[in-house]
Amino acid sequence: MAAAGYYVFMETLHGGQHVQVPNIVDLPITEASFILAEHGLELGKQTQITSSSVPKYHIIAQRPVAGRVVRTGRKIYPTVSIGEEFLNAPDLRSTLLEDARREITQSRFRMGTVARIPHSAARDTVLAQDPAPKGKVPNQGSIHLLVSAGIEKQSAFMPDLRGLPVEDVLRLIAPYGVTLVPNEVDIEGAQMDVVLDQDPPPNTPVYEGQVVTYDVKPSGVVMLPDARHQAEVRHRMFYDWYDKDVRVDVVDRHGNRQTAFTKPPLYDDESKRTYVSGSTIRIPVTYIGDATVEVYINDVLEQSYLLKEGGEPAPVQTERTSAALPG
Repeated sequence: MAAAGYYVFMETLHGGQHVQVPNIVDLPITEASFILAEHGLELGKQTQITSSSVPKYHIIAQRPVAGRVVRTGRKIYPTVSIGEEFLNAPDLRSTLLEDARREITQSRFRMGTVARIPHSAARDTVLAQDPAPKGKVPNQGSIHLLVSAGIEKQSAFMPDLRGLPVEDVLRLIAPYGVTLVPNEVDIEGAQMDVVLDQDPPPNTPVYEGQVVTYDVKPSGVVMLPDARHQAEVRHRMFYDWYDKDVRVDVVDRHGNRQTAFTKPPLYDDESKRTYVSGSTIRIPVTYIGDATVEVYINDVLEQSYLLKEGGEPAPVQTERTSAALPG
């Protein structure tokens, strides 16, 4: 190493020879330093960033890139992984859902899934979380919540839907605040477009937000109430986004939010070739009734898409898209 250093010094004094920059990406920093010295080059100042995919003290990117021709004595500046950064999860128990959501998004975390169960606590009160309070969470990792659905509807009893036309089911069940999901069956001789069976059965206690399924043999003529729809949202990026924090959330009609796509800032050569202007994020979505798909760039809402009853995704104008419009 001392001899290599002396060689670099002497070559620098005389202007240096031309050499090709070696590839040091994915190498440990110590090995990269040795390889650069063999080529008459030096390791420059490091830029350190967290990474969940590149091991600690390994190189993520380099400047100048591999293959460039430079003079000996030139410094090569690496971007080095310091591993995945872990943070302590906050204690969100007993807080209201909106307050918990705000604290999560303002504390370098992401909002995970939200599940509801009947409980004596006020509706939308956080009952439990995953990871638990003070548990280790990766930087920009998700925190999932279990919240109270309240007990306002616990005294309600499930009506008998059997034999009713599916067109009447949604009107009958609307006051109960439950989610209806049809289960399509093909039973020989069964009447079409009427409820053949249901779960939970009649006279069973139900609560708001509960999923209620019913068996039906569809004719294809009548639209089933609360049938599941599938769609693909395509969001086109109009700038290079390899160095951006990108998140796509799907929000169902009850306000439950789930992250469907996430990408942290990436600086390797493959990412720079992949996440470029003109590329598209494709998000497949299965939903009931309606849903919203939200695209966040660096935790700022860039675009929303409304999904409704199986129709094409409709872009929703946001403050950011409004600012970009002429005039």
